[in-house]
Amino acid sequence: MRNSLKHWATPLALSIWALIAVPGSEPRTVVEPAEAAAATPFHPHFPKTLECRVSRDLTVTVRYQTVTFDKAGAKKMKPGQAWHLAGAAFETSKDLVVGGQAVAAGKYALSARKAKGGKWQLTLHEGRGFSRPGQDAIELETEFDGKSTLYEHMNIDVQPAGDKDNTALHLEVRFDEMLARALIEVPKADKKQSDR
Repeated sequence: MRNSLKHWATPLALSIWALIAVPGSEPRTVVEPAEAAAATPFHPHFPKTLECRVSRDLTVTVRYQTVTFDKAGAKKMKPGQAWHLAGAAFETSKDLVVGGQAVAAGKYALSARKAKGGKWQLTLHEGRGFSRPGQDAIELETEFDGKSTLYEHMNIDVQPAGDKDNTALHLEVRFDEMLARALIEVPKADKKQSDR
């Protein structure tokens, strides 16, 4: 009995105390703790995971944070410097060809390296998210569009293209008005399995 009394008495006492008028003060609105939590907006930078089951044996996974693009910081970067894409990671359960480069099954950090002319090139390298690619990074052949649809928060996706007979996959990284994408080539045996 004592615990149940304590359970409702404290919030009730706080609510009554808040309603008591103090001479010379304006009436106040009482916000209960549950209402205060509901009124607080969530933070737009959260971890995101995309898992693509391409076939029975092939899964491609991408993990990253939904962050905004730092235009001023990117403008100051010199060609050759890299952005860690908010700790982005790329994982494949089987060997693939990504951006024209052989990529063995495993986990990689995904980054974007600034190229000449304000373009960006996607890279993969061994390491954890937020690491920078070194000279041994796998430089992906990257299509770049600097006047794409505006994305306030970075978005990384694996998108199919083509038809059933000629399906292609693309690793797409969108930030601000920029789109950097690399072709993912699926081994022929996996393509046949996914058609079934």
